[in-house]
Amino acid sequence: MHITISGDIMDLVRSFIAIEIEEDVKNRIMEFEKRLKECRSEIKPVEKENLHLTIKFLGEISIKLLDEVYEKMEEIKEEKFTIGIRGVGVFPSEKFIRVIWVGVEEGKEKILKIQKKLDESLAKVGFIKERDFVPHITVARVKSLGDRNEILNILNEFKEKDFGRSIVDRIVLKRSLLTPKGPIYSNIKEVLFK
Repeated sequence: MHITISGDIMDLVRSFIAIEIEEDVKNRIMEFEKRLKECRSEIKPVEKENLHLTIKFLGEISIKLLDEVYEKMEEIKEEKFTIGIRGVGVFPSEKFIRVIWVGVEEGKEKILKIQKKLDESLAKVGFIKERDFVPHITVARVKSLGDRNEILNILNEFKEKDFGRSIVDRIVLKRSLLTPKGPIYSNIKEVLFK
């Protein structure tokens, strides 16, 4: 199996492995994003079509290495399962907010298991293992913090929010093409679960 990327003249491809989420969950997340946009902070929300759960960020890698990554992905043999998207949080901390996310409650252990398997097999082809992986969906990046309490109040408002459930029936190798308007994601290959 050899991956080809149409129209690509570059040797390196910015890529990651992700779990996609269902449309109704994305719609509920957009309600949270709408509240965040009301803040006086400079916030860059993630476009609805770009909402996903990253299992492993690969960075700029060669197409040859993408082949190896896909082979490692094919070693993941799972049955499809459901995740429950619930609650919100920030990275790295409430004192220094850079990323705002929604969390995974139900199915979290399965995601951690898949991520650990991938992490260990990808380490064999040179990728650095993740430290303290937290399953999450990034919803916004904070460029400049205006009133921290304003954001903390919104986070508090959504801390128990149930954003719905999503079926996980595959992992997807995605390309991230950076543009002045923001990243454009496209699917390269996917591995289906039973």
